Amino acid sequence: MTASRAAGPFDPGVGGRDVLLVDPSLFTGPYDAALSAGLRAAGINPLWATRALRPGEGDAFSPADAVQRFFYPLTDGPRRRTGRVAKLVKAVEHVRGLRQVATLAARRDVAAVHFQWAVLPRIDATFIAAMRRTRPVVLTVHDTEPFNGKKVSVAQRSGFRSVLAAADGLIVHTQAGRAALTRMGLPESRVAVVPHGLLGVGGPSPVVDRPADAPWTVVQFGKIQDYKGVDLLIEALGRLPDRVRQRIRVIVAGEPLIPVEPLRARAEALGLGNTLEWRLGYLDDDAVERVLAQADAFVFPYRAIEASGVFLLVAARQKWLVASDLGAFRDLIGTDGGAGELVAPGEVDALARALERSVGRRPTRRIADAVPGWDAIGAATAQVYRDAAASWTGRKAA
Repeated sequence: MTASRAAGPFDPGVGGRDVLLVDPSLFTGPYDAALSAGLRAAGINPLWATRALRPGEGDAFSPADAVQRFFYPLTDGPRRRTGRVAKLVKAVEHVRGLRQVATLAARRDVAAVHFQWAVLPRIDATFIAAMRRTRPVVLTVHDTEPFNGKKVSVAQRSGFRSVLAAADGLIVHTQAGRAALTRMGLPESRVAVVPHGLLGVGGPSPVVDRPADAPWTVVQFGKIQDYKGVDLLIEALGRLPDRVRQRIRVIVAGEPLIPVEPLRARAEALGLGNTLEWRLGYLDDDAVERVLAQADAFVFPYRAIEASGVFLLVAARQKWLVASDLGAFRDLIGTDGGAGELVAPGEVDALARALERSVGRRPTRRIADAVPGWDAIGAATAQVYRDAAASWTGRKAA
């Protein structure tokens, strides 16, 4: 099927109004679905290439979204596998998936290809360079430090700069992210700041009946990974005075992607049995809502981040926030004390003091008011496509 030539608000100057967006591992499903709605509002027909859903995994995309799930048919989705052999098979499947992306882009005569993630950067860079012969390619750099410092394979770690150099246009979510890429030598003209929007419901969390003497409940929610600093949170709780521990409850909820036994052992050694509650494993939408609705405050003791989808899921709930002084946390929480408190990354004593000061605090400023809506984000992304198309056309003419 060939897309009709540009008509309406989106006119890239190359191809039709279809744009092919690629998130092979479905790292950011809720973000993808929200961006898709914003792109449709900007006159773009988004088409997604990703993997199949895993057992029990909710589908963030709406019926209006065109989604093709051809990545990793043998090692992910309903057949999810782990281990060394599975990783090797998955790498082969990744190459196969990229070939299907290139075929789909050509068949649909898309205006642009937009990668959300570079899973295997050197391989991705090779395919991006090949696709750029016929159409512009854009890459969103969700994290300017690959995998936020997480220990990954050499294949996942190497080639980050080459994949950045391969794209016609780059998107980051913060000015700090843009500065990080320009320090790497990327031209400023190729790096656009398009903020991350709010996720989930836009209003405050539902009222939960709680006894008057219920402890102040702080929640850290999301996939448990090293860079998210659960270990730092445990150490901070261990440094709280007994009188504070008696007034506070902390819930750590989410799917572990690192071993949690050492974390639980450390929490037990610090005597946190009555303070720290674990809710481990994949949480469906109802379970997520139950956890978030119990929160008086949220904590994000991250070691590294640009923009956090979990943060932008809870930001509209009007709860006190304690977070590391990084990326979108810095931009949106700020230092005025109206929405929460920032602490230096890795500073356990500062984190402990901020948790103690959080008790009873209510925000006086709405973070949601400072976050653009998805229609505006879709329009800004469409402009990135136009700019990338102009750059691509100029390069072809040179």
